[in-house]
Amino acid sequence: MALFAFALLSYQQRNMISGEAPPLRGITTQGHPVTLEQGEVTLVYFWGTWCPICRVTSPMVNSVANEHRVISIAVASGSDNEINQFMAEHGYQFAVISDREALHQDWGASVFPAIYIIDRQGQIRFKTSGATSSWGMRLRLLLASW
Repeated sequence: MALFAFALLSYQQRNMISGEAPPLRGITTQGHPVTLEQGEVTLVYFWGTWCPICRVTSPMVNSVANEHRVISIAVASGSDNEINQFMAEHGYQFAVISDREALHQDWGASVFPAIYIIDRQGQIRFKTSGATSSWGMRLRLLLASW
């Protein structure tokens, strides 16, 4: 069973990029500019309002966002107003960019949710797709800060 789970995760993550994080900038659904910059460990979160696994992961990302920098990108999730309504209904406080420019393709995110942990030097230190835990995100963020 463990071998099957490993094979499935490896397959899901096959397109996710490694190495230097590509440029990431946009305007949040609230109208604020966001840029991925070196010097701060950042969790980059690709997700969708339509994604059932994201509904499990997003509350954990929201709790992590209280302590760490999070840039989230909502993929195929409707207009800014629709995304803002979804965020309000679920009590999510993290900033979100609507993926109108297909940023997920630049990052190789094809399975959602997709999470990247970027270190202070702008390198992708960890990447994962599918369900994950808040303690797993926190551990990866801590390790990326060293």
